[in-house]
Amino acid sequence: MKTEQYAWEQLHRVAASRISPGFADRVVRVARAGVDAAPTFLSYCALSAATAALCLAAVALFSPAAVSDGDLNTPGWQQLADEAEDLVATL
Repeated sequence: MKTEQYAWEQLHRVAASRISPGFADRVVRVARAGVDAAPTFLSYCALSAATAALCLAAVALFSPAAVSDGDLNTPGWQQLADEAEDLVATL
């Protein structure tokens, strides 16, 4: 017997010893129940609408703060741009 084949057989034995009895039946039962309990198109639409509403609320809450922060940072960026221009001019 080849070493690789022996290793695979040993792996199968160890895996089989760790699976509880009735595992396959439980998996099939859950899979069949999952088909019946699958989300509907309406639930997908409701989830999409809720997500869009949360995103719009976040934009509405945080956009005034972002505008005011941008106004505060403009002089700093202008100073940085001026210094960069001076550096390029000296090179």
